[in-house]
Amino acid sequence: MKKKSNIKLHDIIPFAAFVVIFVFFTIASYNPRRGTFLMLSPNNLLSVLEQTMQTIIVASGTLFVVAQGSTDMSVGVNLALSGVVGVWTGYATGLHFLIIPVTLLVGTLIGLFNGFVVAKLKIPSFMLTIALLIGIRGLVNYIQTKTGVQALPDSLAFLKSSPVKIALFAVILIIMAYMFEFTKIGRYSRAIGENENTARYVGVPITKMKVIAFALSGLMAGMGGVFSLAYVGATSQQMGVFLEMRVITAILLGGVLVTGGTSAKFYKILLGSFSIQIIINGLALMNKSDSYISQSVQGILLLIILALTAWSGTRNLRSGKDQEEVSSKTESKEA
Repeated sequence: MKKKSNIKLHDIIPFAAFVVIFVFFTIASYNPRRGTFLMLSPNNLLSVLEQTMQTIIVASGTLFVVAQGSTDMSVGVNLALSGVVGVWTGYATGLHFLIIPVTLLVGTLIGLFNGFVVAKLKIPSFMLTIALLIGIRGLVNYIQTKTGVQALPDSLAFLKSSPVKIALFAVILIIMAYMFEFTKIGRYSRAIGENENTARYVGVPITKMKVIAFALSGLMAGMGGVFSLAYVGATSQQMGVFLEMRVITAILLGGVLVTGGTSAKFYKILLGSFSIQIIINGLALMNKSDSYISQSVQGILLLIILALTAWSGTRNLRSGKDQEEVSSKTESKEA
């Protein structure tokens, strides 16, 4: 009897898409004058990494929510409010070291609020977080008009250093990947996405897990605020604008189904996030960096990958049913 492979087609598609995207834009970036591929230059690769880190960090928290079959469209405004309040607190108190913990705290509190409302009041996550997206953005703009642009204090200027950012990014990545793949929080989140009723029946604390998932999403949005401050060097009304769309796109582009469940794997947010940034970077190297071109390419690619992922999922489901029918018939004959 042949051993059934654990590798599924919808897990291969994101890898294939990433390779095709990277190879295409690498070839397209060839500069005949220099005789080099601009995409592969060390400075460009470092730029791609630094511009992708924020998306990956925020997505690493949102993944817990998506794995449960929910969504968090408030991460962009959460990042903005967390960063703005954090910097304002640092300057208002004169204690600049408070900027990072306050930024993380504000992000976590917004996540806890989302989780409580979704889990306890049974309000759909999409409706709730869209409402917050609109409401909090107005609050961020109001605060910014009152405080003005506030630069990151000199005492925290070390955060702008690439080695510091990369080291911090690596630590966060390892911790979040471990939590999602090897702890009960990750396993329970995927179980809820597969079948919430079954998960409840076998003893999964549904309410607690939903609150924790949204809290992690908020915490990582706050951490994204820290990285945004380090990257830009100051607060602005544009902090986190459209970030929620980029995060969701990265997760879906990586091959995670909107229903979550076992399709949610941590490596997929890396594939999706880097795929998006390579598209943006590659188009810029080709002098095609117009926003409408970039958005169109991302949208078309996302539709293609979603269609292929949905098709492969349906194919696997049919294959599973066929195998069950064959097994049942075999057992009947043996009986």
